[in-house]
Amino acid sequence: MARSTEFMRRADRWLGQAAAMFPTVFNRRRPLPEAPKRIGVIQPTAIGDTLIASGAVAAIHRRYPQARILMFHGKNNGAAVRMLPTPVEPIACSFGAPFRALAALRAADLDLIVDQTPWPNLTALCARLAAPVTVGFVPQGSPRGRFFDLTVPHRTDRHECENHAEVAALFGAEPPYRMAAVASPCALVGELPLQRLILCHMSAGGARAEQKAWPVQHWAELSQRLVEAGFVVGFTGVAADAALVEQVRAAAELPENRLISLCGVVPLGELGDLLRRVRLLITVDTGVLHLASAVNAPVLSLHGPTRADRWGPWGSNGYGLDSPHPAAGYITYGFEDPVGGAAVMEAVSVEAVTEAVFTRLRRAAA
Repeated sequence: MARSTEFMRRADRWLGQAAAMFPTVFNRRRPLPEAPKRIGVIQPTAIGDTLIASGAVAAIHRRYPQARILMFHGKNNGAAVRMLPTPVEPIACSFGAPFRALAALRAADLDLIVDQTPWPNLTALCARLAAPVTVGFVPQGSPRGRFFDLTVPHRTDRHECENHAEVAALFGAEPPYRMAAVASPCALVGELPLQRLILCHMSAGGARAEQKAWPVQHWAELSQRLVEAGFVVGFTGVAADAALVEQVRAAAELPENRLISLCGVVPLGELGDLLRRVRLLITVDTGVLHLASAVNAPVLSLHGPTRADRWGPWGSNGYGLDSPHPAAGYITYGFEDPVGGAAVMEAVSVEAVTEAVFTRLRRAAA
């Protein structure tokens, strides 16, 4: 929903206002069922969101090991759903077509729905109309809680994993909260210089991709420094990112055996395996960052529109580097208007990233 049209966002706000106008219609408070047979999980958005919420899905399964868990996902995160270690049944579902989405939910004959989205009223309403018991997030000041039987506050002053940890606790999970993903063996492992390989991921997904991007020239200068230190730099991404990698190669004036492109040749599941084998991943704020956390791979993330304490690596094997720009951190839910333009990510200097890289490498070797 964060990547939906302005019309859909306006309609979504209207739904929230309607819920506030008719509180007696929506205010229902039922406890978790004793033995549900079919549980629906709404997770229609990105790869990163799906992986961050993986610990909550695992908690649901531990609470109800005999129940079938049906995950209603979108077109962009199906591969991530298939990487979850929890046995779930993926169901492709577009909440941009709300009547079809509601029909799919109702056809599943669910006993319980857990809405993992943080703010949309539309998914909350669909949950309310499709199951006898519903669980979901409530941002501060939002009427969204009227759609749910059991609510969890969605806070923007803590990491997103901590929000999902509170959902997991509702189902009996104890800390620490853990993300998890099942990786497939990477077919290219034998062809890559793993002991000298540092991976980079320069392209984010979604409507804020351009704002999250670190400049090509910065990537080129960083690549030069890493190669001078004896490393090989590899760039990951989808096939369409290959042209951008070639721009970096040209600016860095590096040969193909020192700066290699893996764009479009490593599936998401295999990438999870590769991330655990290389020296380090350097990435902008996108799904690959959260994949690294889910497989406990070493990662350094670069943040401008977002903040590392909200969306950075989770666990002890990662480090997030924030932009020093005064407008940094303006994204809360993903639909906010851009502030500061390209200058926010440009302010993340090559020197700061280089220092952070070698600090992480020294600590890993200690």
